Amino acid sequence: MCGINGIFKISHSDLNLSKHITAMNNKLSHRGPDDNGFWIDESEKLALGQTRLSILDLSSAGHQPMHDLSVNNTITYNGEIFNYKLLNERFLKHEKFNSHSDTETLLKLYKKFGIEMLKHLNGMFAFALWDSEKEELILARDRSGKKPLYYTQMNGHFLFSSELKALFEIPWVKKEIDGRVLYDFLTFNSVPTPNTMFKDIFKFKPGHCMVVGKDGIKAYESFNDLKYKKLNFTSEKELEDLVYNKLEESVKLRMISDVPVGAFLSGGVDSSAIVALMRQNTPNEIKTFTIGFEDQPDYNELKYADKISKRYNTNHFVKTVTPNDLLEFIPKITDIYDEPQADTTAIPIYFISQLAKEENIKVVLNGDGPDELFSGYKNYERYVKTYQYYKIVEKAPGFIKGIANTLINKIRPGSPIGEIINRLNNKQDFYWPGAGGMKEGVKSSLISKEFMESVNGHSSYDYVQKLKKDYYTFLDGQEFDFINWLCYSGYRQAITERFLFRADRLGMAHSIEARSPFLNHEMVQLALSIPGEYKIKNGVNKYILKKSLERILPNEILYRKKMGFNLPIREWAKDTIYNGVKDEIKQFNKETNLFNLNTVNSQLHYLKAGNEDYTNSIWTIYFLIHWYKKWI
Repeated sequence: MCGINGIFKISHSDLNLSKHITAMNNKLSHRGPDDNGFWIDESEKLALGQTRLSILDLSSAGHQPMHDLSVNNTITYNGEIFNYKLLNERFLKHEKFNSHSDTETLLKLYKKFGIEMLKHLNGMFAFALWDSEKEELILARDRSGKKPLYYTQMNGHFLFSSELKALFEIPWVKKEIDGRVLYDFLTFNSVPTPNTMFKDIFKFKPGHCMVVGKDGIKAYESFNDLKYKKLNFTSEKELEDLVYNKLEESVKLRMISDVPVGAFLSGGVDSSAIVALMRQNTPNEIKTFTIGFEDQPDYNELKYADKISKRYNTNHFVKTVTPNDLLEFIPKITDIYDEPQADTTAIPIYFISQLAKEENIKVVLNGDGPDELFSGYKNYERYVKTYQYYKIVEKAPGFIKGIANTLINKIRPGSPIGEIINRLNNKQDFYWPGAGGMKEGVKSSLISKEFMESVNGHSSYDYVQKLKKDYYTFLDGQEFDFINWLCYSGYRQAITERFLFRADRLGMAHSIEARSPFLNHEMVQLALSIPGEYKIKNGVNKYILKKSLERILPNEILYRKKMGFNLPIREWAKDTIYNGVKDEIKQFNKETNLFNLNTVNSQLHYLKAGNEDYTNSIWTIYFLIHWYKKWI
């Protein structure tokens, strides 16, 4: 796990490569505290940099950027290739290795297969590889987007980095806000790929490869082979075995490390399953980590985590977060997030990563993924029922929909039912994946008229339509399955855009590498190919996954009420959020002219009076204001 950077001069420039690649590395020191280095090619057109968190081959032989002297290729790489030993045995038996790192495997695989090597990789990665013979820079990012990669091509240079903050070390890279992206951020509480909040700077698409030559970007295409796969099973038991065996394989692969591997353990189904399978794969000590909240029983799962720890004999560590801990941390989150993400569920990840670091653990396994992939949320059931009614009401005459929309906006403006009728009236899908921020009806009154005019009719529904088009491509002619549409869009939106982002940023803030066995790309394909009827059955969410895990987990874990990994933001931080907006909104609006101040002040009034319906809206505004102060 590392940070990577690069500068490629496409046209003549007097930019000091050594000075600026060093500055970029320094910005990523938290990602790689164990080592750092840079390399500049002979023509002084290319600089590659890297900061290293040593996980595989802790010796100097693993130093990067790493060279393959037999062909003069060079790589800077962030991540882990979990099947690298298998690839060495299968394809590279006759090669001589100078290290036992997966970085060297990548270099030798490229020499053998070129870009085609990507289809063999099982892991999380972002890398840039210089092909000296072709004079081309090859960049790639893993299929789920577990490892971050940003790039821009401007001023005759191609630049890339693991985090935005390093790109800003280059003099001409400006922080110019993209208004349409800001509008989408208010809808999704995150910035949908490939955009960033800044004009002309982009997030590398997951599962994509790019070729950059002397004239700039030559090719940019997907290597992701994620497609619906018709599964062969004759009984439910066979399907259970398929799920269990793939998860078992995923955990085993993700325990490859030259340092101890721990686990985040909430006591829920997913993290408990990971710990159980870890114990099957090692007799060694396993450290597990859990977060609790002081005097907040509705948010605590400590007793369940303790039971799993005892059952599987782990060395268990607990941190109880207090209101003061939370209030001291909230201002810090914008220091970590150079890209905005106003998702409060990310905050516990900070504290649990901090706990792991205190116990000298660099690698942790987590349970991210199955709620989306296997339909683990209770509101998914509500969406399924609503979808059935929506398809019927959709056929109503347009004037009736219009009247209903006008009435509901007068009676209950900004309400969930009002938003559904608004979408119905606009001939849109009722379900917008990941739209947990401000609803369109709320934004129309909250955002200033001038800002709305500046985005020229832009709608966040464009992103929803693109996702749905991608889902039909994934289906490859198979029948539309609404439950699996929920799962697919949850994978693409919640997991890729939010969960993996938070795991990377908040983990790397403490030099912690987080691995997600459920997000093995083969596991993802299996999960998304399972018919929806096996995901919600007999009133049980994640039905087939839970059935598959009955062999290793007790029913009190598998079938208890889901709590989720959240924090008491309303109970503890309402006043802090209120004051943070009240004191700063005028200056922020003076610079951005984004909000209608009357509406914001009205929401603040209701929040102060005890109406918690506006907590999320005001939190989003709070986060945006403080992110803007830090980064703009």
